[in-house]
Amino acid sequence: MRYQESEGAREETMFRALGLTDTETRLYTLLIRTDPCWEDSVAELLGMPREQALTAVDGLAAKGLLTRAEGHRTRLIVSPPDIAGEVLLLGRLQELHAARAALGRLAGEYRTASRPDQVRALVEPTPNAVVAQRIDQIQRRARREVLILDVPPYLTPRAPDGDVTNKTELQRLAAGVRYRTVYDRRAIEREGGLTRISRYVAAGEDARIAHRVPLKAMIVDRELAIVPAVAGETGRAADSALIHPGPLLDGLTELFELIWSRALPIGAADVRAEGPPLGEADRQLLTLLLSGLTDAVIARQLGIGQRTVLRRVRKLMDRAGAVTRMQLAWYAAWHGWIGPVTPDGRRSPNGG
Repeated sequence: MRYQESEGAREETMFRALGLTDTETRLYTLLIRTDPCWEDSVAELLGMPREQALTAVDGLAAKGLLTRAEGHRTRLIVSPPDIAGEVLLLGRLQELHAARAALGRLAGEYRTASRPDQVRALVEPTPNAVVAQRIDQIQRRARREVLILDVPPYLTPRAPDGDVTNKTELQRLAAGVRYRTVYDRRAIEREGGLTRISRYVAAGEDARIAHRVPLKAMIVDRELAIVPAVAGETGRAADSALIHPGPLLDGLTELFELIWSRALPIGAADVRAEGPPLGEADRQLLTLLLSGLTDAVIARQLGIGQRTVLRRVRKLMDRAGAVTRMQLAWYAAWHGWIGPVTPDGRRSPNGG
């Protein structure tokens, strides 16, 4: 009987993680399926030179996966996979925990080497040449949640087809990591912006839009953040900052939550269609409201009571999912209910 590689490829991959060589894996799986098995027949069983085959036997014996029963012929007796494998697995886990602890110590040394003051230990300058790589790396380490403040221009290099989609986000969303993103309105106004955002929302991202987001940021599990810096209106990137646990990270997280609480939710339906148009009466109400008139003046203009104005505005806010009238203004402009609005929420004189 010879080992067929096509049958054991997945087993080799799994056992390699436990510290077995490919030859040891082949031999172990064959011994489980071949009983009895004698040491002097191992070379023929594996189809390789005797010395190489006996090296694999010695390796399995050292790992506790088989024992030799001496006699007229030496018999090889395998240990049960569920018992011996569990011991190996626990050993590897201990090694991995030790390696992780060592990496943590080295990371501390890295942050403090030639950066002796406390501020530099908390804020690590990151050259732009590696910003895209760092953004990818910190997302991949996320276990629970990623918070993003999204503002153009973008530092991520475009794919040959012009795509700037964060494919790592799509992968992490599929893995169960929650993403919450606040988009600056300019991100939606950019060509292809709404299409890009719709991919994330369809994949499970919680998205909101704000009139102005003051900075770019990505916060991972509230333990690490990166703030890509952009100098001036040219979009030229300055050195970015990797922020480690401390007061600055706490403050950045609180800033995100504040911006999030004031931003307008973007639902999956929002990014796919504008929804039914408003009736003329509601359009008139919105036009007057966003022109800066008080509820009392609007009521007189429309010939209705002030309570009716409040009730109709409330219905429009509920329909838009808005908490404030400013959010209603942006939702209305975005969905074509009215013309564009100015930064203070008033209707643009050039609007439709």
